[in-house]
Amino acid sequence: EARPFVTVAATEACLSACGDLIAQTIGKHLPTHNKTEPAKGYDLWRTSRFVMFAMCVSPLGVKWHRFLDRRFPIRSQMTWFKSKPRVSRAKRRSEQKHTARQVGKRLACDVMIYEPAMYALFFASMAIMEGGGWEDAKYRVNTLLLPTYLTGLTISPIIQSINFAFVPLIYRVPFGSSFDLFWDSYLSW
Repeated sequence: EARPFVTVAATEACLSACGDLIAQTIGKHLPTHNKTEPAKGYDLWRTSRFVMFAMCVSPLGVKWHRFLDRRFPIRSQMTWFKSKPRVSRAKRRSEQKHTARQVGKRLACDVMIYEPAMYALFFASMAIMEGGGWEDAKYRVNTLLLPTYLTGLTISPIIQSINFAFVPLIYRVPFGSSFDLFWDSYLSW
C-alpha cells in the first residue's frame, strides 16, 4: 500500500517475463516447417522488451482502477454475500443491484476504453522497441489490434467482473496481472 506503483511495476515485470518465456518454451517444442533448423535459445531481448513495456504502463493500470473506483463507487465490496445478519433481505438485494450496476459500468469503460488503448500502445511500443519505426507501429496496430481485442473479449470481461466486484482496489492490478501471465504468452506468440 505504501508504494503501489513500485509493487505493481515489479509484479508486472515478473509476470510479463514469465509469460514471454512460457511462449518461447512452447514455441521451441512445436513442430516447424524446417526440420533441419536447430533449436534456438531464448530471446532475452524480446523478454526484456515485454518487461520494459509492463513496467512502464503499470502505473496507468493503478491510476485507471483508482479512476473507476471514484467514478463508479461500490458501497461494499462484499455485497454479494450475506455479510451482516441484521441487514434486511431488501436492503441486501438493493446493495447487490447497486454493485452489479457499478461493476457493469466499470466493465464497460474498461472494455471500451482501457483495453483497446493498451493493445494499441503495446503493439506500437513493441514495433518501436524492435527498431521498426512509426510505419511498422501503424501497420501492427492496424492489423493486430482488432483480432487481439476480439480474442481478449472472450476472457477479459469474466476476469474483470470478478476483479471489480470482489477484489479490493490495492489488489486489483496484481489480480488482473496474474491472468496476464497467460495473456502475455498469447501476445508474445
